[in-house]
Amino acid sequence: MHESSGPPVVDVVIPVHSPDRPLGRAVDSAIAATRGMRPADCGILVVAHHLSARQVESMLSDEQLARVTIIECSDPGTTPAGPRNTALERTTAAFISFLDSDDTLDPGAVDRWLSIAQTRGSDWVLPFQHHSDGRADMTPITRPWRSSNLSAVADRLFYRSSAFGLIRVATARAAGARFDTGVITAEEQAFILRLHTHARRIDYARGIPGLLVQADATDRVSRVPIPVLDQARPALRLSEAQWFAQAPPALQAGFYLKFIRVNIFPSIELHVKNGSWDRSQAQSTYDSIQSLLRAAPLSKNQLSRADSRVIELLSNPETEPARLAQALAARRRFASPAALATPRLSWLLARNAPLRISAAGAIQILRHKWGRRRGSAAG
Repeated sequence: MHESSGPPVVDVVIPVHSPDRPLGRAVDSAIAATRGMRPADCGILVVAHHLSARQVESMLSDEQLARVTIIECSDPGTTPAGPRNTALERTTAAFISFLDSDDTLDPGAVDRWLSIAQTRGSDWVLPFQHHSDGRADMTPITRPWRSSNLSAVADRLFYRSSAFGLIRVATARAAGARFDTGVITAEEQAFILRLHTHARRIDYARGIPGLLVQADATDRVSRVPIPVLDQARPALRLSEAQWFAQAPPALQAGFYLKFIRVNIFPSIELHVKNGSWDRSQAQSTYDSIQSLLRAAPLSKNQLSRADSRVIELLSNPETEPARLAQALAARRRFASPAALATPRLSWLLARNAPLRISAAGAIQILRHKWGRRRGSAAG
């Protein structure tokens, strides 16, 4: 086990819940991501979840074990929420960086993020996220050409729904930021929204080196179809939280819009395609969406006409799945008038209305392509 005379500057935290996970690859990437730091300045915390420390040790080489500290987490949940909370409680580092055991960090990534944080005073450095199949995540949907000193509302940070990158531990603790152990998916939502409401400065490290999402995991919880009500529960729990009720109305509305569009609607579509959609799911889904829209009244006006049509069909639990499938497909025809226009034209140019989001997203894509052509990290 790695020991040092003082606390590290950064702890890279890797939860692992199965001996089948490529933990060694993740650890090697964490070492390469911090190659510009002394080993004493960079800790690697492997959190054993539903595993013993001895089982985790058997997954690593002697060289890797010399660099890591293994801690056990007894949380009974099925998500990384418990292990991440445990690491946040146990770390003595100034910054923390979360990494899933089946993903990797690009060489030099943490070095780069730490340089940004120390230069700019960042509480959170958001990473560029790309995939092993060549895709890249175009979120957050920031203001054009914006990367530094981001605003949770103006730069739509809630569309980046992961807690990766580099986070200042003191800020997370002062905010009371915790991963939600009471849900089976989207457990990071409560954590990141706490940071959105408390962080003094958030910056985005565009381009490589960043976080590489690998495609070879076969047991990601997020890929398992679950009831739509369970998919909606993280947002419903937030709607009942006093601290979130006191957040700016624009932040609440933007988050609920994102959650309906990105989490709930795709879940409905998956169940319709799989033949698992039924009257009970229709009723609970409609009730959940209405609860979110009531919690943030500004959100309803920024839905597209196609989005509103889906909700209208959900209001009748007897709606044929085929009709619902057609409406869900229509909302994904992003260049169509129904997918771009709001029911009331006075909201057409609202920040989270489809037209503004589509335009900002197109600029993100162009900027990424331009950066790749230049072969720089500015993508």
